[in-house]
Amino acid sequence: MQHITDINPWLPDTQQVIPAREGGNGQIHQPGQYRNVIWQTRARVPDGFETALVAALEEIFEQGAEELDQVISALNQRRLFDRSGQAWNEATFREFLHVNGF
Repeated sequence: MQHITDINPWLPDTQQVIPAREGGNGQIHQPGQYRNVIWQTRARVPDGFETALVAALEEIFEQGAEELDQVISALNQRRLFDRSGQAWNEATFREFLHVNGF
């Protein structure tokens, strides 16, 4: 028998599983009694606007932006405006995040 080498050696060998008597333990939940947080599941694939925005935000944060005004300024400098083609401002960016579940 050949030893398996393509695993993470720091993972525990076993995990003791003690089933809960009721739902809500983070594994299995009683139907209708668990809050499904919207941002954890998507009803559709992100569109081109969302994908471009995420890519730009990743670059902006990698470049050291930490404050909202820095993020908004960097988006506007890249000419990555909101869906209506307008430059971002604090109110429109916060509204976008609120609508998209952040």
